[in-house]
Amino acid sequence: MTGVRPLGRGTTTAVVPLRDGVSGKSRLAAVLDGASRRRLVRVLARHVVATLLAADGVGRVVVVTADPVFTREALAGLEVEVLEQPAVRPGLNGALEHAREVLTARGPGPLLVAHADLPALLPEDVVALLATEAPVVVATDRYRSGTNLLLLRAGDAAHGTFRFRFGIGSLAAHLAEAESLGLESAVVHRPGTAVDLDTADDWSQLPDEVRAAVGHQVPGLL
Repeated sequence: MTGVRPLGRGTTTAVVPLRDGVSGKSRLAAVLDGASRRRLVRVLARHVVATLLAADGVGRVVVVTADPVFTREALAGLEVEVLEQPAVRPGLNGALEHAREVLTARGPGPLLVAHADLPALLPEDVVALLATEAPVVVATDRYRSGTNLLLLRAGDAAHGTFRFRFGIGSLAAHLAEAESLGLESAVVHRPGTAVDLDTADDWSQLPDEVRAAVGHQVPGLL
């Protein structure tokens, strides 16, 4: 789907940045060939998007990507809007800034950024994040140093003033950004939001049932 989906059960727009199907998951190259890594990107992205769509409070899901052809193929059948990332706005933070500008032009509302590689994410994890009462809410990774989901609720935070600071040490960077704007922030740490899947060590940290579900769809990971 490429049209604009009206807000439904909730007012929060979830934004999922997605890389192309070629360069993603390069740190798993030792155990997966290119075709298998492409399949893994697809499996993980479909899980995250479907989970967001099932979560109360999320009105729509927008995926921003530099590879819209792969993204539409990967997410076929899911009610999601695909935004193409301009070449002049490279990188993860650039993709998110572009998505925010497009969405801001449509009207106000909270934004929830979610990485596309969270295989243990559940709808109740998303609901818990949305229920946390702070203008800026960060769901950190298992090392408690990165950011796997970021909720911007305040007008200034959601619509232009708050700078996305994804990268090494993004938890501290996002908390510092909130403080610099005088915005209260909160940190959420849940099993479903804590583990992304970039390395073999990440794989070992996932619950058995999650590994079984993903491994069934991507032979070679088990």
